[in-house]
Formats: sequence, C-alpha cells, structure tokens
Amino acid sequence: MKKDDFEYILSLLKKYAGWDLGEDKYFVIDRKIYNFVREKGYRSVEDLVAELRMGQKNLMWNVIEALTLSDTCFYRDYNVFMNFENYILPHIREANRGSKKLRIWSLGCSSGQETYSIAMAVKRKLKAVNDWDIKIIGTDISTGSIMKAQKGLYSSFEVQMGLSARMIIDNFQPERNQWQINRDLMDMVEFRRYNMLDEIAFSEDFDIIFCRNVLRFFAQDMQRLMINHIYHSQISGGFLYLGVGEKIAGMEEYFEPVNGMKCLYQGRIGIESHRMSAEEIKNQQEMKEIEEMPKFVRPENLRPLGTGTFRQVDPDKYGNN
Repeated sequence: MKKDDFEYILSLLKKYAGWDLGEDKYFVIDRKIYNFVREKGYRSVEDLVAELRMGQKNLMWNVIEALTLSDTCFYRDYNVFMNFENYILPHIREANRGSKKLRIWSLGCSSGQETYSIAMAVKRKLKAVNDWDIKIIGTDISTGSIMKAQKGLYSSFEVQMGLSARMIIDNFQPERNQWQINRDLMDMVEFRRYNMLDEIAFSEDFDIIFCRNVLRFFAQDMQRLMINHIYHSQISGGFLYLGVGEKIAGMEEYFEPVNGMKCLYQGRIGIESHRMSAEEIKNQQEMKEIEEMPKFVRPENLRPLGTGTFRQVDPDKYGNN
C-alpha cells in the first residue's frame, strides 16, 4: 500500500471511529485492506482508495468495519475472569441482595465471546439466578461482529479458545459442525452496534463495565472523553475493567485501582462532575497543559504586543533577509 493511501485511511479511521493509529499498524491494516480488496473484487488498493476519496459513506463504513482490530476469545485473560467470578460477583450479589438487579456493559464486545463469558460467570456465581433481573449489554462498532454475536454460534476452534470441555458442555449445544450458546445465556444478553464517538443513552446505570483493549487505540483527548462518559454511565462506586497493561489518560480523575485485582478500577465517590462534551475535554486539556508549563513561559506572563521599545535592525549588519 502506498504511503499516501495508508495515511488517508488512517485519517478516515480517526475522523469517523476515533482511532489514533500510527505507522506501527501498517502491516495489520495493509493485510486487512488487501483482504477487503480481494473480497469485494477491486483491481487494486489504489482503486478502492480512489472510490473512498469520492466520499461514498457506505463504502467508508464497510472499510472501517473490515479494519476493526478485534482480538477476542472466551474467558480472555483467565485470571481476570477468575477474580471477577470469585470476588466481584459475590460482592455485587451481597450489595444488590435487596433489588436483585445486575447491569453490566461490555464495550467493544467484538463477536460476543467476552459478553457471553460474563453471562457464564454470572450464571455460575449468582445463586438463584432466575430470580434476578439481569441485563448484560454488548456493543461494538462492527455490524458484522454484532450480527455474529446475536446468533451465538461459534466454531469448535472458537469455543476451545479459553473454555474447558466441561464449560463447553454446560453452556453450548452442538449445531452441525458448530456450537450454539444456550438459550438461558442468550436471554441475559443484548447486543447493539455503537460507535464510541456517538452519544448513547441507557435508561439505567451499570454496576460493572468491561472496556478492555479498546481505549488504547484512541488519542488521549478522546480517552479522557470516553472515561468521563463511562464514569457517568455507572452507579456510584461502580467497577471498570481495562485491558492488561492499558494506561488510559484521565483514569486517575474518575477511577482508582482496586488493590490485588488486575485490570480492575472502582469509580471515585463524591466527584462533582458532569458528562462532558468533546469541546470541554479539549479546553480542559489545554488549561492543564498551561498549568504544567514553567511559570516563566506561561502565556499570561508575556507582555502585550505594542509595549516596550522597538529596536531598529541594521540591514547591512544582518543581511537583507
């Protein structure tokens, strides 16, 4: 792929999906673009990009979905899920014992493996799960991924990625050469297409949000915006799971790490804050950058233009340029 074409595709991803990707993703994007070109019958990448430059929105979204950097499996990061099962779900069970209500959001759910893994854990750890009002929502930018998740149908290779034989038997039914997720788990979950750059309104706040290996693809100002929105989509003191090793801008303002729990954060209580817009986040960051500047170079310490004495420069001494 030519450099100009690569940079143009990156610009589309940033403008319409919010992903701030760099040259280190060249080979991943190059491979996915060539797969898309072959699948759709284009003669070359150049022909595809030429059509994209004409502003065809449907084609643009097809390309963005084809470039989704999805990497998922059941019970991904097994220790994280074990802690979720053995410590967080029992904690929520006691905290919500009166209401018997549980709300969980799986952001960037891809083809549904994470969302169904959450449902499996809930089924195993909540006593008398049928007496509970449970809603687990999975969202992703890819329409294709959401459609696959809604079907709940996976290959033998997919179910064996992260699940033991016992868990497969307990949670799936064989369907020809594939495995169909059980109806009781499908009834717990709901899948929606959602672009994180768009506003989304839920009728209720979430007890737990999974947003793993998603925010790291965004620029820092967008990370701050997403973290603000996530915080305001949770109950007071709600839990947030990030990916292993993720360092996200703005986290410390709204969440604090839970000691001994990998990838787990809990919302700070008592923050006087509101759901911010992208413009507010940008202005806030600019003010923060000013505060962090050394005092002698802060803009407020510059003399207004027109003050002081203008010193005439000798052109013979310094040259005519």
